[in-house]
Amino acid sequence: MTDLPLGMKYYLLILTSSLIEDLNDYGVRWVANESGVAIGDVEKAFFSARSIGNRLPEEPEEADPRLWPDVMKAIHTIRRVLDMVEKTTFDAVIAEAMESTSEVARADLRHVFEQKRAAGEIDFRLHGILNTRPSEDEPDPAVRESFMLKRARRYQSFMMFDGASLNQEERVILEDARVLARHIMDGDRNNRRIDALLVMGAVLIETASVRLKPNIPVLIRESFDRMTTKAVMALGAIVYRDEYQSFKASLGLERLESEL
Repeated sequence: MTDLPLGMKYYLLILTSSLIEDLNDYGVRWVANESGVAIGDVEKAFFSARSIGNRLPEEPEEADPRLWPDVMKAIHTIRRVLDMVEKTTFDAVIAEAMESTSEVARADLRHVFEQKRAAGEIDFRLHGILNTRPSEDEPDPAVRESFMLKRARRYQSFMMFDGASLNQEERVILEDARVLARHIMDGDRNNRRIDALLVMGAVLIETASVRLKPNIPVLIRESFDRMTTKAVMALGAIVYRDEYQSFKASLGLERLESEL
């Protein structure tokens, strides 16, 4: 299975480079001394990083189709070691952490209601929610309403983001992410992938904007460049989840905890 979508090929290239960078940041000696990581796995991961790093093309079209299985195997080998070292999962990167307390949600809704009233509009539905308190064993509808308003704002920002500071591969992944977001919003809004997409989209918008600002110190710019890459990588993980897992399964590679 090497007939992969162009965006997924870009995603695999970005992911591989990022994993190699993460692995090298730790260093072979530190990783080898980390408890719970077999020295054989460490050596294999660093060997895979060196081997595949020298074979990565600048553009997906330049790659021999037979390269992609090797790329996936290298990703699997490196990621398995990083999973053990970091003791975190990739899910944590895109976890939304958007839980709102009833008080915060009601304050948000009250702000929206007052804005509308100042503009001459009375939103009777919001007014009803704000003046109705649920019983103790019922969820507060204000929390869900606040969540949906945040989702709508994030979706609008995500769809309007021009991606001017992004490079070619990042823009391809962004466009695929927007296609998926539009598809979900036009259909099954209960699909939780939309919230992961929009949260990471918000991160991408914030980090990518730094690239357009002049007079930013080099170290800060490099840090935000890397965060932007991570945000695009997270979007790719969400968008190409099914193709990624199908490709892995075709190679006989087991699913890792850090994968969606």
